[in-house]
Amino acid sequence: MEYSATFARLFSRLVSLLVYDAENVDEQKMALRAVVAVAKQGPMRMAVRDGMLYADDELMPGVLPGVREVADRMTTGGLREILFDNECAAADVLGVARLLGGPPRDRADLVSAFDALATKTIRAMPAPPVAGAREAPAASVVAEAPRPEPEPPPVIEAAPEEAPGVPGLVAQDSSAMFYQFSSIGTVKDSPEALLARLQATTNSAETVRLLDDVVTLAETAAREGKAEAVGTLLYGVVTRESEVADGEVKRTYVMALRRMSKPLLLRVVATLLPRVPDRTEDFVAVLVRMGQDGAEALIDQLTQAQTADDRQVMFDVLQRLDAAVPVLVHMLGDARWFVARNAADLLAEMKAVGAESALVAQLHHADDRVRRSATNALMQLGTESARQAVRLAVRDAAPQVRMQAAFAIAAHRDPQTATTLITAIDAEQDSDVQLAMLLALGRVGTAEAVERLVRAAEPERGFFKKKSTAFRVAAVQALAEAKSPGAQAALKALASDKEKEVRDTVARLSQSGRRA
Repeated sequence: MEYSATFARLFSRLVSLLVYDAENVDEQKMALRAVVAVAKQGPMRMAVRDGMLYADDELMPGVLPGVREVADRMTTGGLREILFDNECAAADVLGVARLLGGPPRDRADLVSAFDALATKTIRAMPAPPVAGAREAPAASVVAEAPRPEPEPPPVIEAAPEEAPGVPGLVAQDSSAMFYQFSSIGTVKDSPEALLARLQATTNSAETVRLLDDVVTLAETAAREGKAEAVGTLLYGVVTRESEVADGEVKRTYVMALRRMSKPLLLRVVATLLPRVPDRTEDFVAVLVRMGQDGAEALIDQLTQAQTADDRQVMFDVLQRLDAAVPVLVHMLGDARWFVARNAADLLAEMKAVGAESALVAQLHHADDRVRRSATNALMQLGTESARQAVRLAVRDAAPQVRMQAAFAIAAHRDPQTATTLITAIDAEQDSDVQLAMLLALGRVGTAEAVERLVRAAEPERGFFKKKSTAFRVAAVQALAEAKSPGAQAALKALASDKEKEVRDTVARLSQSGRRA
């Protein structure tokens, strides 16, 4: 019976959580609900033979979570089989799982513990006693009786009974579709056939089992490089989830999609965007539905794109994801400088105004490469508060950042920018940065900016010469950039300057301007 293996896999997963993740009550609750959901299909038997766990007569792979632990504890405790009735109570399932998930017990101890548990819907069969060993009492360990073939479970509308030990969990909760596990197995159906079966079923327990197979097949396809199969499976589940009206079944799909939100699968979907353009909308739907996980996977592939065309396709999709900006803002705080820089660069391209405060914070990043990218991004936002933050960056400790900030704010030709640059030029100690600031001042081109450039370009008066030729040449180039009447008059006067390099620069710029 197919449901027996599914039940054993889910029960073993619950035991594994109790052994290795005892504090994770939320996931234990979801695991228990999944076990109870599958139990509605009919009774089943878990048995140990030669140290291996069997679901009815099907061998359970030892690599599945909890299978090894269940087999070992049953063997150590002297249990041959555990019989689960049709629709076994959640309280009984949890009690038995805790027995097997606790410290290993010997034969007498485990049988006594079963006796004290007094489960009404789960029974245990002891293994034949070892010669010379004392036989333990077995008040709740009963002989096996013939079991009838299961019938389709009726719909039960009974009031819920709370399961002890797990607050808020009910024994026969109608929301027993919750399901979140890793599974390893072999699925023989093609993606299309499996999705067709999922589309056709209305049985909640069957939905759980089929979704388990979908996740398994998707993970297998990803490992085998069958990218389009992964995309097909995820899109099929996303589409079906949007069509389901029943609340219980929808929650089952939600939990399955949580399992499928792994980077392994979503990165594969992201790589399909430029490769299978006729299905772009399908894959966009998957990434949108996966929220921040989908955006993070797309960003990861975008930063690794091999061609400009691939990058453009992925960037266009990224702009459609509402979760993209929150993910990129989170990436700004990454300890790796290149991750933070990439995030700032993408936020700049997106002109993400919502990221302004996070980008301002990056102006204090320890790495100047991140500060430079944040400076550029803030200027792309175009807000006054962002420009004000960049004006402060002209006093950054790193010369390259000061240059970046100077050129960035020069895009706005206003008096405040001119004042900021003039003050920075006068205080600047690095000659290269000073020359860059002169050129930036030429781009601003206000009357105040031109006045300062004229003073910078004119020859030094007095006995001691303090201005370098490079400084004056840069000022001449900035005046040509300003293109105002005052700047043009100053250039004409400098055409007969005593320094040849200054004269040559004026002549070259004048000739270039006439050609233009």
